Amino acid sequence: MIFFWFLLTAALIIYVQGVLFRRYSLRNLKYTRRFQKNTCVRGDEIELIEELSNEKWLPVPWLRAESQLSAHLKFRGGDNFAVSSGQHYQNHRSFFSLAPYTKLKRTHRLTPVRRGVYTLSSITMTGGDLFGSIGVSQQIQLQGELLVYPKAADVPVHELPHHSWQGETEVRRYIVPDPFVVAGARAYQPGDSYRQVNWKATARSGSLQVHQYAYTASRTLMIYVNVEDGESMWRTVTNEALIEQGIEWAAGAALAVINEGMEVGFAANMAKEGEIDSVRVLPRSGHEQMNILLDTMARLKLERTEPFRTLLAQETGVGYNGLDLLIISAYWNDELERESERLRGLGHAVSVWTLPSAKALADGDSLQEGRAGA
Repeated sequence: MIFFWFLLTAALIIYVQGVLFRRYSLRNLKYTRRFQKNTCVRGDEIELIEELSNEKWLPVPWLRAESQLSAHLKFRGGDNFAVSSGQHYQNHRSFFSLAPYTKLKRTHRLTPVRRGVYTLSSITMTGGDLFGSIGVSQQIQLQGELLVYPKAADVPVHELPHHSWQGETEVRRYIVPDPFVVAGARAYQPGDSYRQVNWKATARSGSLQVHQYAYTASRTLMIYVNVEDGESMWRTVTNEALIEQGIEWAAGAALAVINEGMEVGFAANMAKEGEIDSVRVLPRSGHEQMNILLDTMARLKLERTEPFRTLLAQETGVGYNGLDLLIISAYWNDELERESERLRGLGHAVSVWTLPSAKALADGDSLQEGRAGA
């Protein structure tokens, strides 16, 4: 009889605590998840931070937070969480136990192995009773974005189009007056700005004189990346690693030019996430421009928006002349050569870097100049 009452009491306790935890275990729980920072470079280790608070008198015996993340975010091993990874996505599960009115913070270290945009969308919270026999779930919407920049390749200065490195050399072709290089003085002409007046020369000659500026080479580089991994590609890239290498070459070339104080722009027959048109960033100088370029490159989709020959043909009508043009492509043929010759005919210096073959890329080949023209 005593055993009967013991079983009855135990069953009643289990039932009551089950009802209690099923109803209240997920109430007054606050959960946040965020990346340590909003931007990083491919290969950098960053932190994913989880914060959880139980703001009620009832403890939470166990709690599982489960979400789906990109498989390109590689987690360092640790306690209290588990990761099961597929080809494109992985399930990330964290486990908690909280006393009443308790706050908990947990940090996971991860490394993005590919450039791109990674978002935190939602997470499923599952809690239960003391015996683990009852579970109740709730989905929480999250907001968070990590922008992973391409890792800039180490680009030797001499492998860039050579006009870019003549910014301090006085030249006679595709001349551009440089207001920082004064070659002498000349008589004032209608249309000259009074800011150009050379007062010392005016005093000596007795007539109004203005600065005569030297003509120097343009300091502008435009970079073009071809998303086509072969001549027969239609829309979808099959060798993604090859094109990713090209984007990193472009980032390295842009960084080298920016560090020299010159202007750089970027175009590709790819669109950014959420857009449909080919990207084009006008040339500018400064590290803010570099941030814009990296942001653009990070958001590129590996899908073709238009044939690369069409993109190059459109550039002949942009209106620029006398620039340095760097073309990065996995292949080169007669059609592309004809377009590059048209660009050279406008006074541009054109260099072409061909991406390595799939075998060479697997063997670890780095930057190499396939063919060049000026």
